[in-house]
Formats: sequence, C-alpha cells, structure tokens
Amino acid sequence: MRAMPKAISVAVLSVFAAIAAPAAHAQLTYEPSKYWDGRWYLTPFASYIWADGDRQSDNGWGGGLAVGKPMSPNWNLELRTMYEQLGSQSGGPGEYKNWSASLDAQYFFLGREGYSKWRSIQPYAVAGVGAIRDDANGSSTATTKAGTATSFMWNAGLGFVWPFSDWGRLVVDGRYRWDDNHSNLGSGGNFGDWIVSAGLQIPLGTPPRVAEPMRAAPPAPAPVAQPAPAPVVVPPPPPTPKPVTRTFDISADGMFEFDSAKLTNVGRARVDEIVRVAREAGFTATSIAITGHTDPLGSEAYNQTLSEKRANAVRDYLVSQGLSPSIIAASGRGETQLRITEADCKAKGQAKTRSALIACLAPDRRVEAVITGTQAPR
Repeated sequence: MRAMPKAISVAVLSVFAAIAAPAAHAQLTYEPSKYWDGRWYLTPFASYIWADGDRQSDNGWGGGLAVGKPMSPNWNLELRTMYEQLGSQSGGPGEYKNWSASLDAQYFFLGREGYSKWRSIQPYAVAGVGAIRDDANGSSTATTKAGTATSFMWNAGLGFVWPFSDWGRLVVDGRYRWDDNHSNLGSGGNFGDWIVSAGLQIPLGTPPRVAEPMRAAPPAPAPVAQPAPAPVVVPPPPPTPKPVTRTFDISADGMFEFDSAKLTNVGRARVDEIVRVAREAGFTATSIAITGHTDPLGSEAYNQTLSEKRANAVRDYLVSQGLSPSIIAASGRGETQLRITEADCKAKGQAKTRSALIACLAPDRRVEAVITGTQAPR
C-alpha cells in the first residue's frame, strides 16, 4: 500500500495542532450558553487521492456532495457521495473511475455550544461505512484485472470546520479509506487509499437567533390624592415624590479581567456599594438600564458581544442581591462610545507595548447604570 508522503503528513498534523490550541483556549475563555446551529446543510467538495500501490494506477482527483445534520453540539451525521478518477500507470490496468457512498459520523472534540463559538474553528474526528464501485479499464495483469466491482468500504480520519459566515463554512479533512474490491479485481486482499478533501458547507434555512434581553417594566403611575370628606378636617397628604434619575459609571479597572465578562471580587464590591448607598438614601428603583462598553481592541462584532455579556453579568449580580429582574434591562454598545482612542494613547506615549496600550484603554472598558426611581423626603 502506498503511504501518504511524509512532508504532507507532517503538514496535516501541524495544521491540526495549530487549530486545536486556539479552539481550546476559546472554550476556557467564554462562559457556555445553550446556543448552537442545528440546521441541515449541503457540502460540495473536491478531493485528491493517493492511490494504493496495488491498484497499479497514478494518484488522481475527485469530488462529490455531502448532506448532513448536526444531532447535538458534539455529533454530526452525513451522507457522502463521491466520484474519482485515477490515471493509468505503465503496466497497470488503466484508469479507474470510481463511485462511492458512505454514512459518516463526525465527533467535534470541543463541542459547538455557545454564542462565543459561532466563528471558532471546530476540529473533529470522522468515521463511516458504505459501498464503493471500482471501474478498472485496461489490460489484465498478475495482480489486477480489468472490470467493474462493487463492495464494502470504510473510512476514518480528522478534519475541521471554519464557520466564516452565516451562509458558509470551510470544511477540510484527511481520511484513510479501506476498499474490499481488490479480491474482486485482483488476487485477494483490499485497497487502502489516502484522501484529502476541501469543501464549502452551506447551511439551509434561517440561522438561529440570540434571545433579546429582558425589557424593564414601565414605572407605576403616581397615585392621585383624594380630597378629605367634609366636615372632617384632615391634614393634607404628603406630596407625591417625583421620579429621580441617577447615572452611575462603574469603571472596569479591576472590575473585569481583560477580554472577560466575569465579575471580579472588586467588581462585585463596587456594585454592592451602589446598592448600599441607594438604600441608605431612601432611593427606591423603578427601572435600571445597564449598558456595557469595551475598548477598540478586537473586531466590532466580538466587542459588541463582549459588552452585552458584561452588562448581563452586572444585571445577574443585581438580581442575586434581591432586585427584581423585571425592572432591569441590559444592553451593549461595544466600541462605539470610546472615552479614549488608540491614537490618544500613542500621542501620550502609552502604546509602545500591548500591555501598556491595554492599560491606557482601561477607561473604555466600563459599565454604566442609569437608575430611575423615587427619593424618600428627608
């Protein structure tokens, strides 16, 4: 059996090692959520085949179509059909024109659950069983004879999926294929071929959506004072307190780790202080609007998601302290409302290193809370 060239084997292993490292880091960075894409998909692909030496043919090209469905965040099922053509070799049976079909199962090592993994590279292992029709044209030899035969096959390998947009994903994998037709076309045994494929995976239907944040309930209307009945004289009712709005700027310096939406102990202490001051002042909240912000490092889409997560982290902590979730709304502005830009940091000489730039942009990484309510008279 002809083995895959050593240089290509080393390159394939290097690609998978590079893919697995950042994907594993992403799994540790983001908090999981019940979000994944379970749509049916089509994958047209092209393949290059390193033919078994017993075929007595040259390597060749092929292609086909796969139809699949994610069954869970870790498993896919695919029906894969493929056509290939192998060139003739001196003294061999001539060219091969082969058709094959298999039912494959793909296992994604790191899972695909969580909105933060929507654009992450997703490595997987694949194995499948099916049938192959070998059509060998040309003269017979001692080990291989011309003709057509159909028999059992199986394949196994590694690959990765890169979802670069809502409508398309790059798919690359390498497989070893075991073909039982050698006993039908030759003196016995089987063929063992190596196949590398690349394709465009096209999901079908509308992509899943992220749940909208809870909206705050409107404040209750102020009670209407009723006149005292005559002739009983009663003191006038106290004046109705007017709504008061306060804005709190919660600095992210020490409140969140860089590139994280998890509240630190310092962050929880700052939120506790805001709640304590409001309660001691007799302030009763009727609505709270929380807005998250980020610095400009990273893509706009990533920063928008990170700002929403930071706002939701503060919202969840307020609910854990006894505030009603119905009066709290959380949203994110990403990097759209910067207090200091990268150009400002460079002008100050505070952008010579990445760590210095991150420290300089700290005022951008913040959460604002606008609280509307009533203030008890003193």
